[in-house]
Amino acid sequence: MKYAIEYEHLKDELVMTNATKWHFNKVEDSANEYRLDLSDEEFNGFFKLQSRDKDVDWIMDKMSAHKLTFMDALITYITY
Repeated sequence: MKYAIEYEHLKDELVMTNATKWHFNKVEDSANEYRLDLSDEEFNGFFKLQSRDKDVDWIMDKMSAHKLTFMDALITYITY
């Protein structure tokens, strides 16, 4: 069974172009791949990072593997 949390309620707010749709889908797919149930605030943060070509998979991996919060994983990413 595939792990899937949908963030459709954020789609209207965040998706305005084909490019933002791609970034939205990338964040949603990555969150599901790492089995993370992101809050709206965390999803928005990841969306902004993804839109700026940051490595959201690295951050999500740290959250998943090491049970870090979004903020702790972000700090680890910045200082790495």
